Amino acid sequence: MSYALIDNASLTAVQRVMGQITVQNPDTINGDLVALENFLHAILFYDKLICIDNYKPEHVQTRKNIFNFIEFLSPKDFDLKALETKTISEAKNVRPEIRGGEFVDNDFREFLNLLKMNMICTWDLRSSVYYLTMKMLGEPNTQEFQKYSEISSAIFNELSDVNETRGRWNKDITLIGSDGHIHSQEEMRRAAIEKNRGFGGTTRALDMFIASLNWISYKSIYYSLAAKHFKADTFLHPIRHAYQIHWMRKTGAYGHDFTAKLVESLSKNLSTSISEVIDNGRTAAISIELPIFSAWLTAQTGNVSQIIQSARDLRDTHDFQEIRELLRKIRISYDESGIARANKSIEKWKKEIDKAAKNLKRQYGINTDQGIQGSFLIKVYNSIAAVKSLPQFPEFNFKIPLPEFIQANNSSCFSNLYKNITGELTAVERLGSLRDMMASKFRIDSTCYLAPKTESPRFRNYASDWKLPM
Repeated sequence: MSYALIDNASLTAVQRVMGQITVQNPDTINGDLVALENFLHAILFYDKLICIDNYKPEHVQTRKNIFNFIEFLSPKDFDLKALETKTISEAKNVRPEIRGGEFVDNDFREFLNLLKMNMICTWDLRSSVYYLTMKMLGEPNTQEFQKYSEISSAIFNELSDVNETRGRWNKDITLIGSDGHIHSQEEMRRAAIEKNRGFGGTTRALDMFIASLNWISYKSIYYSLAAKHFKADTFLHPIRHAYQIHWMRKTGAYGHDFTAKLVESLSKNLSTSISEVIDNGRTAAISIELPIFSAWLTAQTGNVSQIIQSARDLRDTHDFQEIRELLRKIRISYDESGIARANKSIEKWKKEIDKAAKNLKRQYGINTDQGIQGSFLIKVYNSIAAVKSLPQFPEFNFKIPLPEFIQANNSSCFSNLYKNITGELTAVERLGSLRDMMASKFRIDSTCYLAPKTESPRFRNYASDWKLPM
């Protein structure tokens, strides 16, 4: 049996799509629609959905009632404190550093590069003090800039589900000018008090952005460790998926160029349905190009509120049973035969998967001005030998009990999905009027919305009385 581990951030996004939770930033809408699509993939292609029951206490029962087909696992029942302790230890290793206006540390720099997100920090004058301010690098009202705004909003939105995020990681941030000068906390504190047109530290918006990135890293690591223990595939909120891939590469589970191969595979697969990425004989990815089921189901039902139940009905049809069976065969092959032999065995199912995927696209595809919009479901497999060799993945099997329904599962591989959030945001936007129908239930309170600050690329190195490059 296959299990999909869903994080609470994804369920919150689905509830926002359904109009059950208010949205305060309209730039998060497309990201929530991508999260909904991923959730439908979990329903359609997995035997059972599980979720760790650690949502806000006042809303826990309501959430369970809404998603009554998900198995919620109590952290107390399965003693997940060891897992949380290890996660906190890992997250404290994240040490953000901004040099010359850009993140240069291995964590945030690589993560933002993976998202292809262009941003810059400059010293902006306010009340006779220069504060380090985050800006989107690009021209407003362009398609590329809109994509950056949506990604940054998805990052900021991480803090909407937590009341207090500090204290779980190292809060220090290193600020270094392009001339090599290290800005000390005492120097910036004194400048802020004296209002002497000195450098007074970071703005609250930049502080929140860093806190959000820290929270993303914490939750991504937590769910990665949990998924490995519960023998499940992770279905995280898209922005967390991106960090998860970065972290897995950082720990050594993926080779240094594995992420690049995946992104290249995604870009090449615009006209194909199946590909294989093999990295050093340890990891492999099978990618399946799929229609956007949330769009098809919305078009069929005429009401986005009905698509989850419709997806649950759809999963029992022959087409989806066939796909689940093929994916199950591939996973069993990895578990029983190892990566090298399994890669050869996959050739037997390539034609079947390709045929099944094309059949899904034909039956459930939505035609737009740009053709049939597609989404990728990519299963990344890591051999247990590779995972076991990593000190970052402790063994929990003798300390944390497994739910009874998982105990019989012989799966030994940790798996996670790779989704290209930048590509999927673009695909959602291209749905046009159908996208508007999918977003029709959002309740938006934009009274607190502030448009992101911008910096034109041609002026990024220019200084003025009110702005200084870092």
